[in-house]
Amino acid sequence: MMNPEEEENEVHVVMLPWLAFGHMIPFLDLSIALAKFNIHISFISTPQNIERLPKIPENLSHLIKFVPIPLPLLHPNPLPENATATTDIPAERMDDLKIAVDLLRQPLKNLIAERSPNWIVVDFFHHWAADIAQELGVRLIFFAIATASTAVFFWSPEFLSGEARRLDRPEPGHMMAPPDWVDFPSQRRFSLLEN
Repeated sequence: MMNPEEEENEVHVVMLPWLAFGHMIPFLDLSIALAKFNIHISFISTPQNIERLPKIPENLSHLIKFVPIPLPLLHPNPLPENATATTDIPAERMDDLKIAVDLLRQPLKNLIAERSPNWIVVDFFHHWAADIAQELGVRLIFFAIATASTAVFFWSPEFLSGEARRLDRPEPGHMMAPPDWVDFPSQRRFSLLEN
């Protein structure tokens, strides 16, 4: 049992990744790295997603706690049964997943208030987490799973600053050269993979 002084010095972080395995896995990797420094982690996701995540090292299991939170049902058009990650949902239903995640705002606020973490580490989609953090007096960190050079290809600086909408670059060919808003010499580009 911990004495009160040890408990007071504990650092507790809530992890809130987007519901895609390409996001959850890096958040889990970060959780493991933080736990190695004796930081307590509450990793929040749906019960189905938690079951499908890689196992954490046994020696860190006392520091990383998975917190299952069920995805709300949408009415009148619910998501497919047991669909709780982007891999489970057809592309045309992705907006429905976003709506379902937005419905988690109040349950997540209650959970964060109950756990009183030092930090919330949040992914790109949970825009309302900033309001929750501010209201509850919890520090917030945005963890981008993509590199800055990748973000440049998809979003203009104006979009990233909130001053403009995303520019359409719908064809793969649009990614074969640096975007128009890159105003310095760059050889960064995507390459098409041919079969």
